[in-house]
Amino acid sequence: MDKHNDAWLRTVEDIGKGAHEARLTCYAARCWDGRSEPVVRVLDKPTTRTLTVSWCDAITGHYGYQTWRVRCARIAGTCVLTGLPIEAGDEVFSPRKGLTQPGNAGAMIAAASLRRTSTRVSS
Repeated sequence: MDKHNDAWLRTVEDIGKGAHEARLTCYAARCWDGRSEPVVRVLDKPTTRTLTVSWCDAITGHYGYQTWRVRCARIAGTCVLTGLPIEAGDEVFSPRKGLTQPGNAGAMIAAASLRRTSTRVSS
């Protein structure tokens, strides 16, 4: 192998090592743990099973038009809109998970709180 090819192979090898080291030092995005107080607004309800939500929080970031889907709560928690308790088994909306988990993946909005709000608004 000539000198030129040898130098090129070392360069490519070094670049590969740097990328591997960079991956090792990356930190996962912090997940919402319920301690911060995000600004949460329901922007739209495109279907009976989805919401479009605006979420803004200094710890987990900003999601301007995030789709939340209805599901059954697996664990107890707190509604991010009302602050009221949510029991395991309650119907809730939570952020849709894609290829990566959003920082606010653990957040829930109680479906019952939306029904109460829409009843008050329409009266």
